[in-house]
Amino acid sequence: MSMFEICLDEHKERFNKPRALLVREEKTLRRYVLSWNPQLVRRFIEPHGDASLADLWDCVDVNHQALAELTGDSMPDVMATLRRLQALELIYPDGTLPVAVVRLLNAEFQRCSEEPD
Repeated sequence: MSMFEICLDEHKERFNKPRALLVREEKTLRRYVLSWNPQLVRRFIEPHGDASLADLWDCVDVNHQALAELTGDSMPDVMATLRRLQALELIYPDGTLPVAVVRLLNAEFQRCSEEPD
């Protein structure tokens, strides 16, 4: 495992699970989380030592244009929402999501798929 992966795993273990509820409550956050994927990020350096989550974000390039195309938002909206998602730790710099967010989305999908048309 790389230093990036080790540091990120430590942050993932400390995720504030109730924070995942924001994804259910806010349509914009949900749209971005559903669009977030590993193809949107490219790691170009390794962090030094015990890196904060902000330090890990500094190690990657995010394809903002692709995210704008996926979400249908303008670049200023993409940048603002991305900063918010990063601060709330609802997305990770390796293109993944917190487990609690994935579980919530899967439960929502299951509930919606069971509703009659």
